[in-house]
Amino acid sequence: MTENVNIVNQGFRYLLKALAPYVARELQIEYKNDWWNEGVLNTLRDEQRKGLPEKGGWAELVDSLDIMRCLTLIDAHWVNVFKRKLSIDHRNWTKELIGIRHKCAHIGSQDFDVDYAWRALDTMARLCEQIDAESTEEIRTLIRKIRYGTSEASIYSNNGIVSNQMMNIDKSGVLSQSPLSGLPPWRYVIEPHPDVAQGRYKNAEFAADLAQVARGEGEIEYKDPVEFFARTYITEGMASLLIQALKRVAGKGGEPVIQLKTAFGGGKTHSMLALYHLLRGQVSIDKIPNVKPVLERAGLSSIVKTNVAVIVGTALDPSKSKKPPQYPGITINTLWGEMAAQLAGQAGDLKLYDYVKEADKKGVSPGSEALTRLFDACGPCLILIDELVAYARKIYGVTGLPAGSFENLISFVQELTEAARASKNSIVVASIPESDIEIGGEAGKIVLETIEHTFGRMEAIWKPVGANEGFEIVRRRLFLPPQDPASLEMVCRAFSEMYNQSTADFPLECKELEYYNRLKSCYPIHPEVFDRLYGDWATLERFQRTRGVLRLMAAVIHDLWMKNDGGLLIMPSSFSLDNPDIREELTRHLMNEGWNAVIDKEIDGKNSIPYAIDRKNPRFSKYLAARRVARTIMLGSAPSVREQRNRGIEVARIRLGVVQPGEQVSVFNDALSHLQNQLAYLYSDISNNRFWYDTRPTLRKTVEDRALQIPEPEVEYEIERRLKAIRERGEFAGVHSCPSSSLDIPDEQTVRLVVLAPEFTHKQGSDNSKAIEKAGEILNNRGASPRMYRNMLAFVAPDSEIIPSLISEVRKYLAWKSIIDDMESLNLDIAQQKEADKSLQRTDETVNLRIKEAYCWLLVPVQEGSNPIEWEKTRISGGSESHIIKASKKMVQMEQLIPRWSPALLRMELDSWLWKGEQHIQIKKLWEYLSSYCYLPRLKNVDVLLDCIKNGLSSDEYFAYAEGITGEGRYLSLKFNELSGYYYVDINGYLVRPEAAKAQIEKERHEKEKDAASAGITYTDGSKIVSTPAIKHPVTAGGVKTEVSGDDTKVQIPQQKKPRRFYATVKLDTSRIGRDAGRIAEEIVQHLNLLSGANVEVTMEIQAEFTNGVPDNVVRTVTENCRTLKFTNFAFEEE
Repeated sequence: MTENVNIVNQGFRYLLKALAPYVARELQIEYKNDWWNEGVLNTLRDEQRKGLPEKGGWAELVDSLDIMRCLTLIDAHWVNVFKRKLSIDHRNWTKELIGIRHKCAHIGSQDFDVDYAWRALDTMARLCEQIDAESTEEIRTLIRKIRYGTSEASIYSNNGIVSNQMMNIDKSGVLSQSPLSGLPPWRYVIEPHPDVAQGRYKNAEFAADLAQVARGEGEIEYKDPVEFFARTYITEGMASLLIQALKRVAGKGGEPVIQLKTAFGGGKTHSMLALYHLLRGQVSIDKIPNVKPVLERAGLSSIVKTNVAVIVGTALDPSKSKKPPQYPGITINTLWGEMAAQLAGQAGDLKLYDYVKEADKKGVSPGSEALTRLFDACGPCLILIDELVAYARKIYGVTGLPAGSFENLISFVQELTEAARASKNSIVVASIPESDIEIGGEAGKIVLETIEHTFGRMEAIWKPVGANEGFEIVRRRLFLPPQDPASLEMVCRAFSEMYNQSTADFPLECKELEYYNRLKSCYPIHPEVFDRLYGDWATLERFQRTRGVLRLMAAVIHDLWMKNDGGLLIMPSSFSLDNPDIREELTRHLMNEGWNAVIDKEIDGKNSIPYAIDRKNPRFSKYLAARRVARTIMLGSAPSVREQRNRGIEVARIRLGVVQPGEQVSVFNDALSHLQNQLAYLYSDISNNRFWYDTRPTLRKTVEDRALQIPEPEVEYEIERRLKAIRERGEFAGVHSCPSSSLDIPDEQTVRLVVLAPEFTHKQGSDNSKAIEKAGEILNNRGASPRMYRNMLAFVAPDSEIIPSLISEVRKYLAWKSIIDDMESLNLDIAQQKEADKSLQRTDETVNLRIKEAYCWLLVPVQEGSNPIEWEKTRISGGSESHIIKASKKMVQMEQLIPRWSPALLRMELDSWLWKGEQHIQIKKLWEYLSSYCYLPRLKNVDVLLDCIKNGLSSDEYFAYAEGITGEGRYLSLKFNELSGYYYVDINGYLVRPEAAKAQIEKERHEKEKDAASAGITYTDGSKIVSTPAIKHPVTAGGVKTEVSGDDTKVQIPQQKKPRRFYATVKLDTSRIGRDAGRIAEEIVQHLNLLSGANVEVTMEIQAEFTNGVPDNVVRTVTENCRTLKFTNFAFEEE
């Protein structure tokens, strides 16, 4: 197949139609009547002369020239002939085409690739453009066929070639299929323009360059009138501009001077290109159908061919003169010289340049009259002036330039506008910048003000692109016409229905009919994309309103097309920011250079946090939820600045930029929550309704960094501080949190809880964890000495798997605390101060919660008989109580800690372990056993034992109590089976076996009966009755006076008197007053208060002497405390 070679050969044939007569004519001018012999035959080589006639008529000779001979003649006669008419570029193009022609002749059955064929035709068109417009258009027809598969405009092509390229593309980051069955993805409904689909666009492609096009260079979509208008959406502003110009050159009204003024990238140059292509009349109106309505509105049936002068300030050097080869004999110095030379050349009469020749030579303005005559002689004329301010900046304040002075330039501008107005049918169109970037500093502002003042006297100011026309421009430039309008309607209807069914989730305007119409107009791009780009990004000074959107969207569309995107529309969430081209188009407009790092870590790409969130959560991964939300926030918030009052994008608009029909809103809400909790550069307002990214880390990021830098000892100290601050005790006599050594825990006979430090953790199922090792060390030793009362300790330890989260949270708390401490130096705003306060409070509460969660292991030493001590490990997690209270309740519940003890249980322990064959056991010894041996019950304290004993003395089943034992083994003050009365049980007393107690009581009863019989006295319980035959004496029976005698003689016996007062004095140890006073109250005063009619008064008397006197502060403190405690008498004395 040699299809492309054939097309290139066809291009040479079209080129030959223009070159043959042109070459012959120029040679005839140089060599006159001998042009054929001298210019052709004597120049060509022998093999090239073969077949040429020796002489003949003009037509015969011209027709005998083939393309190779024409190209050769141009190259051979360059210096003497063609250099005067053509630029050096034309010679280069000629040489290139000679090489291409050789290839065509020797390629055989092979074919050119598309790129080579396109380049060959493009070079032909460039060479031909200045020679013959008709042939140039025919060559461009072939260019369109090579590039787009159609000789018409590219919008009539298709993208079948692209599918073959999709196999090796990484398709991650886009939806793999339509989110709702029955609705087709956008790529099935509409195709991108071939240049976009195949990635042939460049950044420069959307940068229209008027000077390039005037030279016949640049991209095809700008220099080819057919392609230009096919891909141009004629906005209302552009249509008005074209109508004014058409009317003016046709002599039917219209403005003579028009000033184009828009923001940077707002379409000024594009509008000038439309004028350039339309008024030059190089192509038939039939080939640019979208211009026909404009022509009709202008009241014209055809276009008046116009001579066009193009002045681009950035392409001209005011410090140099130039002699264009196409304008022989003319030296150009100034703007007016450039304009006059172009008009004269197009009018075909270079003598018309003479109107400004002297003024151009001297660098002074020619005057409005000379310009008017020039315009009328060359008319109709169009003068396009672009980048005038840029040119004026070059000469501002500089003297001695060929281009003249700044003042002369301003005079020329004024005279130009006056001449255009005075001319018959000429028009001047000039662009005036509006952005600071184009103005270019202080000098630029002065220049602009002066030019605006001059232009402002009579021009019409026009702004090309309307606010709602941007999407039409983008769609026309980047997409082909829709292939399936019915599916387009169906998709847009589904979006509209979703918005109406979930009004609370989306902005209110989405449910209106107008928004549905916008969906259709913007298809396949979601309106929110344009709202963000034109509403937010267009506010950036660097962002070019039209060009910037085109570049960005071309990169996005190409990426989605190649990845086979399954989305219903192109949403803000569709922007794959891990694509370098897309990222570059966004970040290049942002002032801060830190965005790339933020995007890599927190927005998009396989190393980003959103990507990791999606992978971990199946709900998210199906929809790419986290990444799509992050992209939407980036697109909607990056242009905002810190000084804005309402910064960021609302949650409703985040959903609008993400959710498509068939997807669940809740998934994206959850994804947003995950992002908020994990991202360091994602901000939100106080109400969590607006979100934005920033290159400055959030306070959370600062906290993360500071948290990592906090030393371990500080973290441990904070945990220990909190543990020690817990004052609860439960049933424990004492709680020892994080003891530094076993010496910190007293070896006393009260149950104590030891809370181990965070480093001593326990793991479920472990028998030798760090916690058990540490607990064993404390249990067995107190310092260097063995611990005696081992049954008095229990331990609480942290869980090894939970303690890391506690440590992490403590680090956050300390970091937030440092933020609060450094608030002034960090220069926090009010919102950040509130965030810091709130976060500190939240992390403080979280740390306390983590402590409760982490300290969940209760370790209690247990023992079976004489076997080694083991550890009973019980999890005490759950609940809102502290680990101390949970440990206390759990031990009581499991009878590992006994606050009240039954006498029956005590009797069981006595029988099992403690009597040891003896008839009694000292209570003090019993308490030591209970405190020491882990196989015995663990009583809360000695009072539990004493109360148990008291309760057991009312029964004959358990034990008896004796205050002491005589040397003969008799129990003193033996109490057993006594139903009433208050029993004082002393720890130095003894518990006696019931059998031994009964034996002694029985023995004592017999002894009493024996003594009574010998004395004639018989005792009965409850009274004493005396019966004796020998004497009479009174006795007391139950407190009643009675007279008795052996021979019925009654004798009155006087009753014995009871004590009515009691007093006592005791000296207390001043270092242990509290203990001794409590014991006196329990063992003395309590017995007295129990008596009926008792009136007990206890007085404390304090006497103190001080060798060195009492300081004043102590005098004040003691005196004040005495008053507070209601002392009746107190005083300090000097002697």
